[in-house]
Amino acid sequence: MEDPSDTMNGLHLAQMPHEVCAGVVWSLEMSDVGRFAPTCKLFSQEAMDAELWFHLFMRTCWPPSGALLAFAEGTTTPVGIDWRARLQARSAASPTIVVDVGRGYTKYTVADGIQGRWESDGCPPQLVQLCSSPTHPPDCERNEQLRYIQYMLNREFLQAAVNPSHRLHKTALAPQSSLKAGAYAVWSEEGTAKPVKVGALDEASGRWSVEEIHSAERPRISVQPEALTPIRMAQELPILIGEPFVITAAGASEKASWEQNIRSQLGNDRPGAVQLVSQAQMALWAHGVDHGIVVNIGQGQTIALPVVKGEVLSQSALSFSVGSGDLTQVMVSLMSRRHPAIVDSSLMTWCRDLKENYCYVSPPGRGCMRSRLAAGDDYGIRPVEVELPTYASARNGPGENSLELAEERVLVPEVLFESNRGLGLPGLIVRCADAVLASGSSSEEEVRDLLRQVVLVGGAADFPGIRPRVEYEVRNLLQSSQFERLCSCLSSPDDVFVLNPPLGEAGPLVTPRFVPLFGGCVRAASSAGYGAWERDSNVGALRSLPLLAELPEGESNSRQVFWQQRMRRMLALQLPDIFRTGGGGGEDDQAWQMLDEDSVESESSNVEFEAEEQESESGYSPSSPVDWPQAIEEATVSPSQGVSSGSGRTKGKGKGSGVSSKGRGKGRVRRGRLVWRPVQAE
Repeated sequence: MEDPSDTMNGLHLAQMPHEVCAGVVWSLEMSDVGRFAPTCKLFSQEAMDAELWFHLFMRTCWPPSGALLAFAEGTTTPVGIDWRARLQARSAASPTIVVDVGRGYTKYTVADGIQGRWESDGCPPQLVQLCSSPTHPPDCERNEQLRYIQYMLNREFLQAAVNPSHRLHKTALAPQSSLKAGAYAVWSEEGTAKPVKVGALDEASGRWSVEEIHSAERPRISVQPEALTPIRMAQELPILIGEPFVITAAGASEKASWEQNIRSQLGNDRPGAVQLVSQAQMALWAHGVDHGIVVNIGQGQTIALPVVKGEVLSQSALSFSVGSGDLTQVMVSLMSRRHPAIVDSSLMTWCRDLKENYCYVSPPGRGCMRSRLAAGDDYGIRPVEVELPTYASARNGPGENSLELAEERVLVPEVLFESNRGLGLPGLIVRCADAVLASGSSSEEEVRDLLRQVVLVGGAADFPGIRPRVEYEVRNLLQSSQFERLCSCLSSPDDVFVLNPPLGEAGPLVTPRFVPLFGGCVRAASSAGYGAWERDSNVGALRSLPLLAELPEGESNSRQVFWQQRMRRMLALQLPDIFRTGGGGGEDDQAWQMLDEDSVESESSNVEFEAEEQESESGYSPSSPVDWPQAIEEATVSPSQGVSSGSGRTKGKGKGSGVSSKGRGKGRVRRGRLVWRPVQAE
């Protein structure tokens, strides 16, 4: 007999306002909606609602930024789009290998539309060291780096396939239909999973002959097909490769030669698709735009590339011959001058780590930085004690294993702003925009938007304070008489913005060093699919449009009001405004603080810099030919030895093991001008 109370509860449930009913369903995860919807007619109707699937898409998919998600999907409004289909497309799509090719280091990762980057947000990607130093030999030859990346990923896939908690576990497992002789697979038996190499198929019994990888005897075993799950190899995944700035700016012949080298490394028989795109475009994608000036502070030079509506204007590219390598050399020179008996070129890697961990950009001022420091204008620089590497401690005498780092903290980054070395960073940006205007290929409005969306990338772009300093000096340059025509395109000389690296819901998504790689991941995660890129005549033409919730015309009802409120909360971020200083969307949105004219002294913030160094043997020898399948098997770590969550080496990011700079320094502020100070982020 039916319980009357159940009927009454059902009636009360049916009479619930839409807002309450939708709120219940919207609190469920995607898998819960699929299980719960068939059990209740009321919730079944809600489960088919387009608003719900938009909500699930935004909450489930990567990256954790509504603005970047909307950009990746190429949409201006959530209305009229089948978000359920897009969510399904992301879930079913093959992950993409994303590679940012560099001179000193090449960065790579695996991007998935749901999980995002392999290493998680805020973590550095995998690195391939290409430069050489006395203490850090290269991982491989430059002409082998893509083969090396695939080799390292294949090792990781063999580990991830047998470990459900590994972030690449789903990526490592291939469809059952791909099982074939010579491939690798996971053999599941009695609750255990083992990686095996697949042999021949016995047609009579329908069983496969397999060989255990981790067994010393490597016996051949006959198993049923259903006990085997194929392991995907890196060659089967699509790969997105960022074309270096120097290649994009060089011209057609250099680009063709570089592309030929890429193809020779990957081979013409690679099953996975290969896509090339400018790193300048990738950097803009990380900010949800396809229009702006991207400045790469590279290893050997700094290059500015303008991108107009998805098209790179390489003919307007400009460069000056100062890069991160030069900054390291300056640090070596300064430290060896102060400590001639201790510091020499053999400590170059250590000096590079000092540069990356302790330097910051000083406030703007008049005259040469060295002259200002000599005059006593120390800007509150706090000396820090930094430890010498073990092999160099003996040079400093018994018990003395540290040196002081002081003025070097600001003198090294200042090289980027010295006009006697070339254009300087601010001048490079202004002259690049001026070159676009002079070419006549872009309208004044497009040139104005270029200066509103300036992005700095590269290792030196990690220096605290570099973005507000560049923004300040670009605005000053625009007021000079030589740039009157360019300034006339702007509503004001202050209409210039250097965008901050993006934030997610839980914190910074990426640092400037890895912004191009991150932008490639944003594009690779799109539900449009990798195949759509191959049919695009212009890969960079993914347009950035205002994110507005356009509702159908007609009289408003409670459902539309509820929908409109949701959209305002989820799509209230206007790109690229959110990445500007004060916009609330950038990592260093509060990196600098303006002090008033009456301030006499201020306390410097306690900012600590540290980076972790992970060392592990790769098993890869760049000096001799490699039997790739055999090398993968021999280098694979057995389950009993533990599973690594990352592959290869993460080099060149020394720990900065010196004493943290926790002392307080006082900087004199001259009356009558404003001075910037770095402040501790909340």
